[in-house]
Amino acid sequence: MGKRVNIQPGERFGRLTIIHEVEKRNKKRYFLCECDCGNTREVRLVALRSGEIKSCGCLRNEQNRVANLKHGGWGSRLYRIWHSMKQRCLNPNDSSYIHYGARGIEVWKDWLDFESFYQWAVNNGYEDHLTLERKNVNGNYEPSNCEWIPQSEQLNNTRRSRLITYNDKTQNLKQWADELGFTYKQLQKRLDSGWTVERAFNTPIGSVSHD
Repeated sequence: MGKRVNIQPGERFGRLTIIHEVEKRNKKRYFLCECDCGNTREVRLVALRSGEIKSCGCLRNEQNRVANLKHGGWGSRLYRIWHSMKQRCLNPNDSSYIHYGARGIEVWKDWLDFESFYQWAVNNGYEDHLTLERKNVNGNYEPSNCEWIPQSEQLNNTRRSRLITYNDKTQNLKQWADELGFTYKQLQKRLDSGWTVERAFNTPIGSVSHD
């Protein structure tokens, strides 16, 4: 019989710290361990000593995220969001540049690297049905000014909806349409046809053939 290995509470194996030994299973020694991330896990002694298990599982998850980033990031929806953000702020030839880069809106320097943007996104609520939104429409793309929101909410804030001041109140076109009982397209069509804001807002729907 081999010499019994003496393992003491507080000893570390990878990210795991020994708390105490637990009941054997199938004649194998197990230890309750605390991971650096705060989770606990019971691990076989042989797996600890060999390095087969180094964490509660969080290390493998992190490695998988990095692998997915390197091998699956290109062409993903999140990658396209990141690429589009950079294009409209940095590329004068982009059709949206006039509303972003030309207005002085910048991308935070760390987000020029996709991995940095990816890590922020997955740690701050990104899901495939959400879109990237700046809280302050005149602010930059940076962690303190960005959040993930449903597409329907972003439509209320987009510059394409136009900010319009009427009777000392400023809202975008979608918000005015909701308040006045029009559809967005009805107000947009009137203004695109050269109507003044006052006429567009105060002429009832159906009173002219234009509607």
